[in-house]
Amino acid sequence: MQKQPAAFDRQVVPVDSDQLSKCDWHALPETNTTLLSDKNTITCELVGTCELVGNRSPETIEFGFVQSKGKLRAKHSRRVVTAFDLTTGKDGAIYNHEYETRKGIQESIGRWCGWSMDLEAPSIEELLPDENGNVHVKSDGGLVYRTAWRTDEPIRGLAFIYCGLDGLRHASKILGTELIQEGWAVVYLDTVLNAPKYNTRFKLTEENPAKSLVKSFDKKYCQVIASTKAIRQLLEQQVPTLHSLPFVLIGISAGALNTPAVYHEMKDDVDAVVLIAGGANLFEIVQKGAFTNWKFSKMLTPYNDYEEYLAIPSRDPYHLAPELPLNTLIVHAKWDRIVPAANGDLLWERAGKPERWIFSGGHLGLFAVFDWYAGDIVNWIEAHTQ
Repeated sequence: MQKQPAAFDRQVVPVDSDQLSKCDWHALPETNTTLLSDKNTITCELVGTCELVGNRSPETIEFGFVQSKGKLRAKHSRRVVTAFDLTTGKDGAIYNHEYETRKGIQESIGRWCGWSMDLEAPSIEELLPDENGNVHVKSDGGLVYRTAWRTDEPIRGLAFIYCGLDGLRHASKILGTELIQEGWAVVYLDTVLNAPKYNTRFKLTEENPAKSLVKSFDKKYCQVIASTKAIRQLLEQQVPTLHSLPFVLIGISAGALNTPAVYHEMKDDVDAVVLIAGGANLFEIVQKGAFTNWKFSKMLTPYNDYEEYLAIPSRDPYHLAPELPLNTLIVHAKWDRIVPAANGDLLWERAGKPERWIFSGGHLGLFAVFDWYAGDIVNWIEAHTQ
């Protein structure tokens, strides 16, 4: 891994929020309701987005519970559940269930649901179990997350890890485990939910396809922003000391494409940012990346005017990278073809050339040997959040 220090004259350049479209989501009343019961079955269905047409089936996630060996357990994991709550507020709703502490680690899993202005928001009563203990929630914003922290020592800080298209896999787990062992509370946010399916097509307006693209991408950015705010608020209610501790954002692959948008909305609270195998110009990455090229590229053809797309202020990392904090680390692969190396270089340049580590290999190679570098990344975070 070649390590390059930040440019000595690097400066942070603020981005004017007035140039960006608003993230409009329905606000819900502030409530918290305990739902724990072996009769509960909570089904969360992610329903259509108006910009997408074609072969798109709704994505569903179900929370269910069973009695086993005298204890209530989550149906999907068979782990003992100690709490299951619905929390609502200005950034949507969260169904969260907390597992029994195991080996000194407190863990939970949950689902954030949000409703854009394109969809009518439900009442609180509609989010609660019916007489049979069941709920079926339909939303057009949805992400799954997991949390974990040690209970046998003071918490060092809070780290959000934005996972890539492979979800919570090798790199995310290794990095998260390292952070947890060092005393950090970790949130893994699965940004793959609501990704386009095979044979999906974007419906671009003929008048201005670039604006149509920006609107489509912004909806996903706004989901990640709203879910981060909601989950962070929930955790600070559970562990009030988190409010005064360091807060770090870590994006991995596709997750790194969302992270600058979150930083833009929460920059006054964020102490450091780490972007791993990310890039700038999402439109070009989708069209030219080795994975998204064969899976998604046809959804945008024949349109490929990157200059027209970048001319519109948006939450694309291209526009938001200049304001990334001085405590920014960029890690990418020299011969990355999945998030093309040229787009990784563009991200670094647009960010004013912060500290950068370059892996001499490709995208998959970087993550195959990620355990070689996870400790170094954690050490970097520790050194930059003192």
